[in-house]
Amino acid sequence: MNLNGIKDVLDYLEGNFENDLKATQEFLKTKSISATGEGIRETAEVVKGMIEEVGGTSEIIETPGHPIVYGRLDEGAEYTLLIYSMYDVLPAEEPDWMSDPWKAEIHEFRDYGECIIARGAVNTKGPTVAFFNALKAFKKVRGKLPVNLVFLIEGEEELSSKSLQEFLQVNKEKFSDCDAMFFPSFGEENRIASIFMGVKGIVSFELKAKGGSWGGPTDRGIHGAFAAWVSNPAWRLIKALSTMIGEDEKEILVEGFYDGILPLEKEKEDALRDSKDLLDEEEWKRAYDIEKFKWDLEGLDLWKKMLTVPTLNIDGIKGGYIGEGSKTLLPHEATVKMDIRVVPGMDPNEMLGKIRNHLDKHGYEDIEITEYGKAYYPSSVPYYSTSVQTLKKMYELMGARPQIWPWNPGSAPYYLFEKILGIPYVTGGMGHGSRQHSSNEYCTVKGVLDFEKSMICYLELFPEVAEELKNK
Repeated sequence: MNLNGIKDVLDYLEGNFENDLKATQEFLKTKSISATGEGIRETAEVVKGMIEEVGGTSEIIETPGHPIVYGRLDEGAEYTLLIYSMYDVLPAEEPDWMSDPWKAEIHEFRDYGECIIARGAVNTKGPTVAFFNALKAFKKVRGKLPVNLVFLIEGEEELSSKSLQEFLQVNKEKFSDCDAMFFPSFGEENRIASIFMGVKGIVSFELKAKGGSWGGPTDRGIHGAFAAWVSNPAWRLIKALSTMIGEDEKEILVEGFYDGILPLEKEKEDALRDSKDLLDEEEWKRAYDIEKFKWDLEGLDLWKKMLTVPTLNIDGIKGGYIGEGSKTLLPHEATVKMDIRVVPGMDPNEMLGKIRNHLDKHGYEDIEITEYGKAYYPSSVPYYSTSVQTLKKMYELMGARPQIWPWNPGSAPYYLFEKILGIPYVTGGMGHGSRQHSSNEYCTVKGVLDFEKSMICYLELFPEVAEELKNK
C-alpha cells in the first residue's frame, strides 16, 4: 500500500477540513466532566449520534456510574477493530487558562502555531471527534471501510474506569469477533510520533491524619496559639509522608514496594534502543516546563528510568486555612491525595497493604487510607502484534519514524482488553497536542488534519498487516 492508493480520501479530507475543524471545536465545547457528571449524558447522546452518522448502530448502556456508548459498523470485512475511547474529561478549574476552556478557541500558542485551546483537546475528545471525521470521509468517498468496527466509548476513564471491568466481563460476547483494540489519539505529543506497547498500572488513594488519642483537636480547628501544647495533624501527616521517600526522591522506602518487578523483555528493549536517537529530553523539558530531572543521567539510561521505575506521587495536600491573608489555625485534620504507578510484575492491589504496614510500623496506625476507584494493572502487548505493527507501518507511510516505547509512563485500563478479551491493543496517530490534566490543554490545528489522514492509513493497513503476520 502507498498513499496514492488512498489519495482520493486524503484529498477529500483536505477539501472538507474547515467543516471538520468546526465539528471538532463544537464537540470540545460540550462539557462532559466525569467528576461532577455535568454534561455526561448529553455528550453520550452526541457520541451515539456520531456512530449512527457513519452508518453504524449504537446504544447507550447504563452502568453503576456513567453510561457506556456501544456501537457496531459491519462492513462485511474479514477483520474487526474494537475502537476504544472516552468522552469524559477532567474539570478545568485552573486559573491561568488563556481563554475559556469550554469555548475551544483557536490561538497561536508558544511555537506550535495555531492551536485549539480546550479541556479535552488532546485527552481525548479532540482525537475522538477527529476519528469520526475521518470515518465520514472514508464512507463518503469509498462507500465502506476495509474493516468492521466495534465502538466502546466510556464516560469514566478519568474516574479509573470504575464500571468498565464489570461491563466487559458481562458483555464479553459483544466483542468476540474483535481482532485488536485501537485507541485513536494524537501520538506526536513531543512532536515525535510514538508507539506505546503498554501502560503502567495505577492505584489512587488518600491519606488522612485526624486529631485523636495521639493528640490534636478532634472536631474542629482551633486557635493557632494553642500549638504550644496541642499537636498538629498536618505536621503528623507530613512526618508520616517523609518516612516513605528517600532524601532525593530516587528511592521509595516502603518495605516491599519494588517486589516482583520484571526486567524489560528483549524485544521491547531492542525496539526502544532502535529509536534512542529520537529521545529528546531537552524538548521534553521545554514542553513540560521543568529545568532539571531528578536523575543525573542522559539519553537512553534517563528515558528507561521514566519507563521502568514505579512511582509514589503526591497529587495534592489539604489542611487548615489556605485562603487569602492570615488566619492562625491549628487544623483538626489534614489529607493528602496520592497515586502509585506500578510496572509489570507488580500487583497494584497489594500496594495499599504495603502502605498500611509501613504506616503502622512507623507508629502512624491512626492515619486513614481511602482508595479511589479501581486499580489498573500494568499491561503490555508483543511488538509483533497486529495493533503495534499496523501503527508502525502507518507512521512510516505518513513519513514519520516512530519512537517506540515498551509502555506509557501513564496509565489506562488496557489490561482489561488483554486479560478479558484476549486481544492486542495500541494507541496512537499523527497530530500534536499536550498539557492534558493542566491549564491550556491544546491540540494543533494542523495536527487535527494530520491525524485524520493517519486514521485513513491505519484502517487501510490493518487487513494487510494482519494477513502478513498470519502467514509468517
